[in-house]
Amino acid sequence: MTAFWVILLAGIGTYAARAVFIVGVGDRELPPVVERGLLYVGPAVLAALTASLLTSPDGVMAYIENIPEVVGSIVGVLAALRFRRFDVSFVAAVAVFFALTALL
Repeated sequence: MTAFWVILLAGIGTYAARAVFIVGVGDRELPPVVERGLLYVGPAVLAALTASLLTSPDGVMAYIENIPEVVGSIVGVLAALRFRRFDVSFVAAVAVFFALTALL
């Protein structure tokens, strides 16, 4: 099987797994407890992605090699604590990350 077919089948499978929930639950109203829980999905996913960026493959924190990521993460956390808004903290973290990446 070629890489094309593997990617195509993986894409179809991923699409189908998501479409089942959209089609099956799309016309129903979710319970308030589920809607409240869904508010935390985006920040949790971004936190998981950030944590994976800050670790090396063997699980040891790799701060020295990832200075832009570490400083951007710190700025994002500080902005989130200060402003209590996701969009502000995200923009601040991304701006610092790209600025440091361009400088280093």
